[in-house]
This record gives sequence, C-alpha cells and structure tokens, in this order.
Amino acid sequence: MNEFSFSCKTQVHFGAGVHRKLLDVLPKCAKSVLLVKGVSDKTSAPVRALLTDAGVKVKTVVCDSEPTIRTVNDACSVDRCDCIVVCGGGSVIDTGKALRVALQKGGALTDDDFALTHSAEDCVPLIVLPTTAGTGAEVTSNAVLGALNSFAKISLRGPALQPDVALVDPTLMLSAPKSVVLYSGLDAVVQNIEAYTSAYSSPLTQAFSGPAIKSTLMALRDVLESGHAGAWSQLAFGSLSSGLALANGGLGAAHGLASVLGGACSGPHGALCGRLLTPVMRANIKSPFCTVRIQSDIEFCQNAIAQVFEPTDPVDPCSGFDRWVDAQDLPRLSHWGVRTDQMESLAQSAVMASSSLKNCVNLDANELTQVLREAH
Repeated sequence: MNEFSFSCKTQVHFGAGVHRKLLDVLPKCAKSVLLVKGVSDKTSAPVRALLTDAGVKVKTVVCDSEPTIRTVNDACSVDRCDCIVVCGGGSVIDTGKALRVALQKGGALTDDDFALTHSAEDCVPLIVLPTTAGTGAEVTSNAVLGALNSFAKISLRGPALQPDVALVDPTLMLSAPKSVVLYSGLDAVVQNIEAYTSAYSSPLTQAFSGPAIKSTLMALRDVLESGHAGAWSQLAFGSLSSGLALANGGLGAAHGLASVLGGACSGPHGALCGRLLTPVMRANIKSPFCTVRIQSDIEFCQNAIAQVFEPTDPVDPCSGFDRWVDAQDLPRLSHWGVRTDQMESLAQSAVMASSSLKNCVNLDANELTQVLREAH
C-alpha cells in the first residue's frame, strides 16, 4: 500500500434535526453573528430564530447570484461579527468561506489570491449548514468565485476556508427545487466517481467514495422519482462523502472541463458535470494510458451505475444512466450557449485545470474536445 495522508479539520454533525445544535457549537463569546444565506427564507428562518431567541445579534448577507470576488469584497462593509454562520447551497457556502478570509484582509481579495495562507485561527469562527446535497463544500478548504477582471472562475484554496463546524441536516434540504436537486445531486455523484478514480486517490478516499457512488445514485433517483423522504439522508451523506474524498484525493477531467465551461457559459456547475461524466469515463477507459488498475477502478464505477440504471446498450454500462438523465431533462451543453467553434479553445484551457491534472489518465486537448462534442 502506497503512502497517503488524510485530513478533515471540520467537526461534522450529521442527521435529521442537527441544525438545532447550532447554539451548542456556537462560540460562547459570540454575541454577534453574520448570517450568510440564499434568497429564500424558508430554510434559513429556523436558523435565524435559534440565534435571535438566544439573544444573539444577527446581521445578514443575502446571496442572490453566483459568488464573485467583487460581491464578496463588497459584503465586507458589514460591521464586525464574532462568528459567521452559513445556511445555503454550495455557492452560498463558498461565499461565506471566502467572506471569512476577506474580512480578515479588509475586503481586499484579488484574482491572484489562489493560495491563501491565513489559518483558521486568524479568522472568525465559521459554521455551515448546507441546504443542498451536492458540493460537499462543508468539509473542503476551497471556494469557487468569479474573477474580478475576467469571466473566468477561480478556486481559492487555504486552511482558513475549511469550516470549523458543519451541521449536515437533511431536513434543511427538502424544499429545494427539482432542478437544484438534480444538478447538485449529480455533482455529488461525479465527485464520488472522480475522487474514486483520481490519480491521487487512496484506500481511505476510496473507502468514502466507493460505496457512495451506488447509494447516492439510488437516493437521487428515489428523491426525484418518488420524493422518498428516507432517501434524503443518503443523498446528504453521499454529498458529505464526496467532499471528504475530493478534499483528500482530488477530482478529474469532468470537473476540469466544468471549471472552464463555468466561466464561458451560463450552465450550473452540477448540470455541466452531470452531462460530462459518461463522455469522460469513456475517454478515460479508451486512453492508451489506462492501466489494468485504472481500468479496474473505472469498471467499479461503471458497475455501480449499471446496478442502479439498467443499461440499454449491452456494450455500454452507462447507457441506462444516460437515458435517465435525458428523461430528467438534464440540458446538453448546447442549451447553455456552448458553441462548437469554442470547443477546441475550451479543451486547451481545460487540459491544465487543476482537476484535469488529477484525472486518472492524461487526456489531451483532442480527447477533451471529443468529450465536449459528445456532451453537446
């Protein structure tokens, strides 16, 4: 067994109703809290009520769009707080994580702040309550923001972006719209698959991501097709597992392409990842760099998919999944404005994306262009 390392500095509480533990994990000295939330009050209202009923002063930052460095810096105009509490989906959590560092820097984040050296001890405490099952951002040390001086998206990374506490409560996720459930759930699926097959995977990251592939797919199907209440916990756990795995083992080319596409089109990240997944898996297994071990890892993932979605093509184990996402109206890349004349340049950019560099095999620009064509 090769040497590996694994880290998770976030204290995780998981289960239905754990949002009520907020006051237990809130720093005792916290008299003023900055609540970072989405537009809807439906999921954040009980969190706010817990704080205000306890006499905690609450100031609010509302996230009404994808976060950018500019919007995060602008939010630093709020008065000083003793703790940041984030209640929302992946973009809201990324906003709160970046805001934690921006407050320490006096609202001066820039496009060059890829690697942040601040430690968590330098910043105010950060508690997150995810309201979607998808990104696993509650246990990762990065945040994706739109750049200041271009349409690109950049990934800030550093220990201060790791939340101190995560309260993962499936009951906070029940009101998410179907499209959000689909896109975020597919993100969790792709993260588990790419973390499992990543060139930087380990026995421990595979222990988290491997079993979660099938169970997350089943939960996503059951939530969308029948509204099965019990499936929400498994979906939330699949998202959490994907976050732990990707934070310690990296991802792959689907996320590398999605990161580039995110700056070039209007497609939600999870929708892009979901549409890119099977073309990337096919490219990986066809690659001349696909070793016996890599092929075994990919086939493990393919078999997990086939056990949930019966293949419609006997030679393509992922064909049933492709048919299912079509039935769920998952848009193709063309829907989001991706043009065929952009594909070569997008693929060239994606080759050097950080996630692509951790893909199980090296895919060149021609191979990534073919992936884009298949997903278009």
